[in-house]
Amino acid sequence: MKLAIPVKLNKENPPVAPLFGKAKWFAIVKDGEVSIIPNNQSGGESVIELFYEMKVDAILIQEMGLTPYEKIKEYGTMAIYHTGFDRILLDDVLKKFENNELELLDDTNIDKIIKHHEKRHPRNSEHH
Repeated sequence: MKLAIPVKLNKENPPVAPLFGKAKWFAIVKDGEVSIIPNNQSGGESVIELFYEMKVDAILIQEMGLTPYEKIKEYGTMAIYHTGFDRILLDDVLKKFENNELELLDDTNIDKIIKHHEKRHPRNSEHH
């Protein structure tokens, strides 16, 4: 399984970045190997397109706007898990994921994530 997680820094065990599309870096995790790649995309939707091309199976997020969520649904190949809104390090998130302790997001519970995101980053600011 290939995972993608927005992170704040390009270093070992970085904190998870609260923002998704505007994160500076993404941790890509496959078979226990972690690679940190720069986010050269122009927002959440284009990040999802990149992850689709990379064949990412699951995305672990704190926040996400409606546009990237709808793109994920359109592709139908990626699961989304919520890491919680509190500061957390990559290693801790990966442990929680392995132990099935992260909430799987779908149409029944994504609203709270999008509302939290839009309250902090209103849509007219072009922040997805």
